[in-house]
Amino acid sequence: MKIADMATTALSRRQTPSLAWGKRRPNFQLSLLDTPIGLARRRGADHPAKRPDKLMSLEFELAGLAVEFKAKSLAGILAWLSLDVALVAVLQEVMRPRQFRTWHGRVAGLIPYDFRKPTLRRIFNAVWAPDNQSLFTDTALGVGWSLNLAQLPRVLRTASRPTPAPPSYNGPKVASKH
Repeated sequence: MKIADMATTALSRRQTPSLAWGKRRPNFQLSLLDTPIGLARRRGADHPAKRPDKLMSLEFELAGLAVEFKAKSLAGILAWLSLDVALVAVLQEVMRPRQFRTWHGRVAGLIPYDFRKPTLRRIFNAVWAPDNQSLFTDTALGVGWSLNLAQLPRVLRTASRPTPAPPSYNGPKVASKH
């Protein structure tokens, strides 16, 4: 089989196969715009082509259990990515030795997470922090940011205030002699 035929077969559109006992799905498969990246089965005459019904899909098999995540819109992709970030945060904590687990921190040094039991003080500091000038604060429970309601009026005032026009430039005046 030629390499070009193998690449075409591997990158062809995947149809939902009937799961018979003799056929197995690949262990891991990622597809964008219904085009799988991985090992795909050859399409026979009984598999008509169809248009993509999903924007992104992730399929994997773990301990005999096949799991497929599908996203049909941008909102689905954002929900899928937020679940991925939460999973990475949990894995980040589980990979540490037990005595060093804090269950709060940042994923990749950027996205905050906190899985500790929330306290009233932490919730209040996340939602109402007048000393903090930023509009978004670290969350009190979960992954992501909270809205700092104490800074919201300041942000809305500056957003609604028209920006002053820059002063017009008047060049130097030269006196004329007559």
